[in-house]
Amino acid sequence: MVIVGAGPAGSLAARAAVESGARTLLLDRRAELGEPVQCGEFLPTPGELADIFHSPDLIGEAFQIPPETVLREIHWMACVAPSGRRFRFPLSGYMVSRRAFDKALACAAEGAGAELRYPVGVARVKGERVEMVNGTTVRAKVIIGADGPISTVARSVGFTPSREMFRMITATADGAGGDEIDLYFGRSAPGGYAWSFPRSTDSNVGLGVTELPPGESLSSLLDRFLEREQLGVARERTRWWVPIGPPPDTLVFGRALFCGDAANLVMATNGGGIPTAMLSGWLAGRAAAHHAREGAPLSEYDRAWRSVLAPPLARGHRIKETTDRIVRSDLALTLGMRYIGASGLDAVMRLRWPRRLGRAS
Repeated sequence: MVIVGAGPAGSLAARAAVESGARTLLLDRRAELGEPVQCGEFLPTPGELADIFHSPDLIGEAFQIPPETVLREIHWMACVAPSGRRFRFPLSGYMVSRRAFDKALACAAEGAGAELRYPVGVARVKGERVEMVNGTTVRAKVIIGADGPISTVARSVGFTPSREMFRMITATADGAGGDEIDLYFGRSAPGGYAWSFPRSTDSNVGLGVTELPPGESLSSLLDRFLEREQLGVARERTRWWVPIGPPPDTLVFGRALFCGDAANLVMATNGGGIPTAMLSGWLAGRAAAHHAREGAPLSEYDRAWRSVLAPPLARGHRIKETTDRIVRSDLALTLGMRYIGASGLDAVMRLRWPRRLGRAS
């Protein structure tokens, strides 16, 4: 089989596939894995993740954080209202170096027996043929698209899930806080959120919005946010996209499977995509290997990811749609955050309905 994209989704798919006995080729277009950093670099602990996706066995298999990639332990999150009021609640996790993290996951897949090739860009997929930018072609019984929200594999096979694309920018700023990650809502990133996450000796800062206000750019919004919050000057800026939408009906298109951002599997209320990438990648790789070796139907993958990932992700998308309708201004957002309080915001971040919104989780 061929897996396109050696990020967390693709690398976990490759390791699962080879450990299930399938010959696997893992491709990535980047000259250096993990570069550029397009991420806030925060990961929850396995226990926190199991609180959202109730599958401890899968999490134990797929969601393993290489200890050498950890920069700092995190114990708290704060959601900051436009008024400046902070709502703080416990959250356990780690700040990781995505440069080291992506490399470690890809090396683990290669060490398990996958063939890793990069930089190798994929131009298109036609049936069982994967055509490279350099003109070479390989054939595969199964092709896994793990190549991000602007997926070449998806465009090739006509996979177009319903989604809203967040425009994101991340950067590095001087200074590192303690054991807390902060999300800022309202004027800092209209319709989205901004963040400041402490690394070892500096901070990962950034923001995401669905639409840019007239006359603004991502960089100008970021500069204003950093100045307002006295967070320093941004360096090493990187822009990218995050897809926010409901889980698709199917992630199987002919002989192609999709996982991670390419599959639209992002937690809508907090923008987290690495855990779902790793879990969906593992499930896709295992299902693809069973098909290649035993002729099992690829629909095994749909059954697997739907049972674990779809209910919480769908609930998170509904929560986001509801809160987007409620908070249309900084004043309404401030009042709404005060109304549901820290416990309600904690619930939202965990893809649960806050009790005060009147919906059961």
